[in-house]
Amino acid sequence: MAGGKLSARQKMINLMYLVFISMIAMTTSKEILSAFSLFNTKFENANELAVASNTTLLKGLEKQASEKPKDFGVAYNNAQKVSSISNEFFTYLESQKSMILNKGNYAEKFKEEGGLPAEEMDKGDALDEFWFTGDRLTKEGQAFVDRINKYKADINEVLGDDVAYNPAKEILERRFSTAEVTNKDGKKQSWLDYNFQGFPAVASYTKLTAMQNDIKATEANLYNVFLGNTVDEATSLKNYTAIVIPD
Repeated sequence: MAGGKLSARQKMINLMYLVFISMIAMTTSKEILSAFSLFNTKFENANELAVASNTTLLKGLEKQASEKPKDFGVAYNNAQKVSSISNEFFTYLESQKSMILNKGNYAEKFKEEGGLPAEEMDKGDALDEFWFTGDRLTKEGQAFVDRINKYKADINEVLGDDVAYNPAKEILERRFSTAEVTNKDGKKQSWLDYNFQGFPAVASYTKLTAMQNDIKATEANLYNVFLGNTVDEATSLKNYTAIVIPD
């Protein structure tokens, strides 16, 4: 574009063109970052509503257990265990979100603005260095994956071997799968690498909030199963996966 035989005027036009393209790229990037912040807010709002809804379901189970202990006593006991396990995992993910803010030096701005400084959270270097080393996971990265698997294992232990819970177990596995993923080039990648490495900090933060939404949806599903109701996976906002991220 900037060949040696171009006139000074053409070189200036070409330079202006490059600046223009760069400005468009910057604008698009800011819009994408802001979109992540919008999705994060929607997930957080949904999580607040889910807490209230799940509390009502749990109280319903408590009432049934007091009136029909033979029919619902065990179910209520299991529901309490699910609640405790889920709350603990939800809190753990909140600590990881705080870690992203602290390591990326976004925490102070977050406190000042009362929300994510999305347009500034365009880098993911701090999280990459914390969770990855070369093509391997750091001990912190592996600990994160292990914590997800522990949540699944703890819930499955509560459900036991009753085949009636198999559909719920399948949903649980799909929501929190940490299996290897095949990327667009047909190569295998670890789940953590595929979903978090190289992404903007705001994207990683939002993914953790979405995972918290999965926890609340899992609770709702199980409480309804314990109550004998049939629920749909639509309780989770994770059914919406229309976020496009450019290379």
